[in-house]
Amino acid sequence: MNPEYDFDKPVCRKGTNCIKWDRSRGKFQEEDLLPLWIADTDFCCPNEVTEAIQTRCAHPIFGYSFPSEDYYTSIINWFESRHSLTLQKDWIRACCGVVTSISYSIQALTKPGDKVLIQTPVYDPFQAVIESTGRRMVENPLIYAGNTYEIDFEGLEEELKGGVRLMVFCNPHNPVGRVWTPEEISRIVSLCRRYQVYLVSDEIHCDIELFGSRYTSVLSFPESHPVAVSCIAPGKTFNISGLGVSSMLIPNQEIHQKIFSKLRSAWLLNPSVLSMEASAAAYANGGSWLDAQLAYIEGNARLVYERLAASAPNIKPAVLEGTFLMWLDFHSFHMADDSLHQELIHTWHLGLNDGNHYGTGGNGFMRMNIGCSRELLSQALDRLIQMHEVHFPQQF
Repeated sequence: MNPEYDFDKPVCRKGTNCIKWDRSRGKFQEEDLLPLWIADTDFCCPNEVTEAIQTRCAHPIFGYSFPSEDYYTSIINWFESRHSLTLQKDWIRACCGVVTSISYSIQALTKPGDKVLIQTPVYDPFQAVIESTGRRMVENPLIYAGNTYEIDFEGLEEELKGGVRLMVFCNPHNPVGRVWTPEEISRIVSLCRRYQVYLVSDEIHCDIELFGSRYTSVLSFPESHPVAVSCIAPGKTFNISGLGVSSMLIPNQEIHQKIFSKLRSAWLLNPSVLSMEASAAAYANGGSWLDAQLAYIEGNARLVYERLAASAPNIKPAVLEGTFLMWLDFHSFHMADDSLHQELIHTWHLGLNDGNHYGTGGNGFMRMNIGCSRELLSQALDRLIQMHEVHFPQQF
């Protein structure tokens, strides 16, 4: 690891209006708690990002702004070099967040009452934006096979040919940690084309590729271009989610215009000037920082695997291929989800995300954010192991 990057160094986030740390008390009703929930990391973003913001701040006017050429070229060069994905400038639409992009895509491409499909358990805002826009949610639950997940393609095809108008895809998948293979994505693209279903892909975690897994965009398949939208952002990659900058990649110009018209009707035109400067700097200069972060996250994941296997074998982590979010199986505890969550909070002082919030198949699981210092993660694992010893004393 580059010695310039010290991910072990603790950085106090309390008192910075940080949701993860400053709102833990409100969310969990517990004061002394290790927050391992909301999906940002505790790592300082690359120096080049803060320097770019500081440089722009030297100019004392922050008026209405539009994306610079650097904004576009940084994205194009990044996806070409990191992911072998060739983008065109006119595909890129700057936006103010991936969930916002998904919501306005749904509004632009479907009408109230239309069916929109998700693959549960999945990031819970998907359900929220479907229901809040008056669409009907359809679930194609993933198949939990051992300690990983598969797509139920037979069930997916039945739903798509049953009148689904749009599919929201999650790649890499939050919370189960899958990085879908080219073969799996190709099948999804083929089915969406066959049944004339729009495909909106949340690819915000695309750069968090672990243990040799390689992300493949839905746009890697040209046959997806008449129906597909890819939603990307530098937020998870470089820990700048609070800046609220993202992009939609839309090859089909008719789709592009429909979505832009819907965004314009809400006057959601561009992200802030500082967020666009940060995005361009991150994509242009953040490669070595990201490589170091990925190595550190892999080390954290190994620590979770090793310590739970040795000392808490009834807490079973799903295989982590991407994201910094581990999906922990607590089914062996035979506890109702609310009781399990409350014990984690109030007895063991751990703030994890309750799996039942992610829809069908989430019961009995907890999502744990490992994007933190190894010291803090070790403390959390100590508490999980103590909890396990209380529930399974015969094993020790």
